[in-house]
Amino acid sequence: MYLRSLDVQGFKCFGETFSIELHDGLNVLVGENGAGKTGVVSAIRQLFNDSESGKRVISERDFYRGFGKDDVAAEEIKIQATFSGLDKNDVIAFDTWCGNQPEAKLTFTALNQESRGRFKHHTYGGHEYTKAFETEKLDYVHCVYLPPLRDAETKLREGRQSRLARLLKALCRKDIEAARKARVLHPLEQHVGDFNRQLSESDQFAIKAANQRIGDSLKAALGAHLSQGTMIQFSEVSFSRIVEGLRLLYFPDLSDADAAQFRALEENSLGYNNLLYIASILAELAYEADVGQGEKTYLRLLLIEEPEAHLHPQLQLRLLRHLKKAAEARGMQVIITTHSTVITAAVSVDHVIHLSNLSHPKAVPLRNCGLPTQSRQFVDRWLDATKSNLLFAQGTILVEGIAEAMVLPALAKIVLQPFGEGRDSLDDYGVSVINLGGIYFKHFMQLFCDVKAEHQGENIPVRCSGLTDNDPPKSVMEDDGEGGQKSVPYLPHAENCIVGNNPALELQKHIELSEFARLFAGKYKTFEYDIAMEGNNLKTMLIVAAGLWEAQDGPVVKGLKADAKLDFSAMTSAQRAPYAGALLDRIDSDDIGKGIYAQAFADVLEAKGAGFVVPVYIRQAILWACGLEEGAA
Repeated sequence: MYLRSLDVQGFKCFGETFSIELHDGLNVLVGENGAGKTGVVSAIRQLFNDSESGKRVISERDFYRGFGKDDVAAEEIKIQATFSGLDKNDVIAFDTWCGNQPEAKLTFTALNQESRGRFKHHTYGGHEYTKAFETEKLDYVHCVYLPPLRDAETKLREGRQSRLARLLKALCRKDIEAARKARVLHPLEQHVGDFNRQLSESDQFAIKAANQRIGDSLKAALGAHLSQGTMIQFSEVSFSRIVEGLRLLYFPDLSDADAAQFRALEENSLGYNNLLYIASILAELAYEADVGQGEKTYLRLLLIEEPEAHLHPQLQLRLLRHLKKAAEARGMQVIITTHSTVITAAVSVDHVIHLSNLSHPKAVPLRNCGLPTQSRQFVDRWLDATKSNLLFAQGTILVEGIAEAMVLPALAKIVLQPFGEGRDSLDDYGVSVINLGGIYFKHFMQLFCDVKAEHQGENIPVRCSGLTDNDPPKSVMEDDGEGGQKSVPYLPHAENCIVGNNPALELQKHIELSEFARLFAGKYKTFEYDIAMEGNNLKTMLIVAAGLWEAQDGPVVKGLKADAKLDFSAMTSAQRAPYAGALLDRIDSDDIGKGIYAQAFADVLEAKGAGFVVPVYIRQAILWACGLEEGAA
């Protein structure tokens, strides 16, 4: 049994009916701030008795309210959960939630009518309300919620709410019950009792003497008739009180540690205390699943907001992979929210659910995006910590390589400069530039659109631009003047353009029909070549190349500097082409390299971008990803 879907209306940020599809095992909720991730978790908590924090209490702020001056708060909150995968035991336990249907439903409603400090609310099980709700059925679902700013140290301390005490009580529940029925002490209680007797009878630790002196003082003060006897003993004697006095210690290596040594929780790092806290909860949930003893539990729900708290990247990776393994092996359903690109990269896209809030919140499980197996496997392998930024952005620009990724933000500042301060960079629009390391657009862009008619599915409702090259042949054949043919470098220009054989170009006709994605291709050759063919751009680009060439006093640098003095803006496209081709050869050479050139080029653009002409296709890609139109500034 698992929580398959959640439908929410009038609650938190969910004004209109919001639906999210979940699946058994691990669910990773991602998206920018304000997308509704915490709202989903809060809605689930509203349905169940959270064993860590208790059930949520509806407040005035829980009722949805828009941001318009005339908007009023929602009149009603409705949260409905649908459960699938029920076996015969689940059907029996949740018979009133199922009726004659294969799925179970649980519904919570609240009216925006406050009475004596509380809002009227109602919970019922079933596909429609038929009879009074049996509240004890909520105890069949063990829900644990860990907030984003959790105080792990407090939860790990000794006391009634100690995580260690709760785990030990769960582990020993069967033995405790057996001892109670037999009217005997639990072995732990027996050991502590024996120890207390040894203390009271021993002269070695002065405890007997101290107890005698306290008793004598009481008799002297109150008299033999009114005074009472005393006994000094070690802590409590009941099982619960004993385990509530224990504390959990953590050391990197306990193999040689002395069991008698002491270490305070505050000596641990925040990250390790966080791991201890999560580990103790997983141990309890896993034990329930393994032995099925104690309180009847048919569904174990673990809700964690920002599991990455205080953890370095490697620990984040290991924790997420462990959560996934535990969920699959132990029959738990784990739902987490995260802003960590490391965590997002640690799991398959099949486990990721993207939330966005453009006009209204929307949840898209990436497994529903229609990716064929090959594309899904490709995205899983390539969705590393850098590329997974695309799942947290308000807009995305996919590029082929590191050079484009470095230079594009600087070009974007030139394109966006007319929109004014605060709207003149990709960061201002929440747009991420993602380096695909090749022409792999068909795999990644399927998350945002249907690149082929036969692979239809849901898509992430976020604007995505793809930026690719024309990639024409490097050389063409021409007459050699003697009746034969010779191969010469192909230098495309406005009057002589050949459509390249870049396979990504075939995607354009499909992508341009989609709502959120576009693929823009260069007109001439490559990224650097196309930039060089605009206006007087070659002047700046030649100067950058000259500064990077190793032999500064050699003929190459002198030639580059001499060419940089030319007025390229006065030339025709055909006249600029040889200079652009020569520059591309220099950039591609071992003396410079595209990555090194891109870094220096971007620095110059940041400092002296005025007057630089951005090619139309790059400009269009930037404006599309930012949700802007030409001339809107």
